[in-house]
Amino acid sequence: MDILFFSIVFSMIFQLMGKYLNLYRTFISKKNILNTVGNNLKISIIIPTFNEEKVIKKNIESLEKNTYKNFEIIVLDDNSKDSTYKILQELEKKYSNLKIFKKIGKKGKPQSINEAYKYISGDIVLFLDADTIVDEDFLEEHVKYFYNNKINMIYVDFEAYNHKEKIIYDYQEIYFEFSRNILYSNLFSKAVFMGNGVFIRKVILDKVLPLDEETLVDDVHLAIKLNQMKINQIFVISPKTKIQYVTNFKDLFYQHKRWYIGGIEELIKALKYKDFNIIFINILVGMLLFFPLISILVFLKNIKLGFYLLKNFIVIIWGISLGSAFLSFKKNNNIIRLIINIFITTPFMLIFEYIVLLNSFLNLFKKEKKWYKVERE
Repeated sequence: MDILFFSIVFSMIFQLMGKYLNLYRTFISKKNILNTVGNNLKISIIIPTFNEEKVIKKNIESLEKNTYKNFEIIVLDDNSKDSTYKILQELEKKYSNLKIFKKIGKKGKPQSINEAYKYISGDIVLFLDADTIVDEDFLEEHVKYFYNNKINMIYVDFEAYNHKEKIIYDYQEIYFEFSRNILYSNLFSKAVFMGNGVFIRKVILDKVLPLDEETLVDDVHLAIKLNQMKINQIFVISPKTKIQYVTNFKDLFYQHKRWYIGGIEELIKALKYKDFNIIFINILVGMLLFFPLISILVFLKNIKLGFYLLKNFIVIIWGISLGSAFLSFKKNNNIIRLIINIFITTPFMLIFEYIVLLNSFLNLFKKEKKWYKVERE
């Protein structure tokens, strides 16, 4: 119990530090642009689509309601099998700043971004997923950062608009709470940002595109390239993008499997840069993957020692995860949800994620890897 207690305390301290750093950096960045005169930068919004008929109209209409008007929307459709393209054609007639194109090259989001980029005319590029909804001040508030010539990119916090009081949604809240506080805060290493809600100057993208069309994680691939250019990655906590959380565990499994396979591949390839952040993350992933297996092997030789190692590893990881569970708990949630998250959601999450991680490693060297499409509501 002492190990669990110290793991929770350790997790809470560092995650609160991460929360503070995210808040502080957002505050300082906004403070630095308070007295800066805007220069009416044009934003080019790139939205890759494939079978997004359930969400694409809401996405486009939320953007068109924005108070900031100097923007264009470039949608690259990956030859959808549903009515996505037809819906886009109707919207294109309504909105003069919306341009839609059909995919020519290899299937997948990275090549969609590469092709869409050829059509943009803006100063700032915003990458958005098709399920994203934004508030009316979203563009106006975020474009202000680029009035400061020292800021080349930001990426924006997010929240679910389809959240329900079910384990699968709380699971994702806990998972992403840890990501925000530890990864995006740059507390231990340079962040690997998400690929949705990313604003970046076109002059920077000119130097790093095209993306590798084979990558499964366009965001990690791009982040590693930007890290080598020493581009500052500022995580901004508001206004947030609003997204859909995954609605079933099958989709969650394959979504996270893609993240892990693609992420491990990119991190291994990036070892050639001899970058401390890359080496650190590789070591961390290796520990998470192999320590339980090593403990089991030790158990076969020495039952007491193997059990001790495995038990403490599980307790430490559970304690760290509980820190995220406490911090993701919202005031309008009832105490029963918190108890469920502590004793059911979090332990289940640890088992589930380890199975996904192990499965990802075992499938790492397969020749054909597919981009899994999650179900939309």
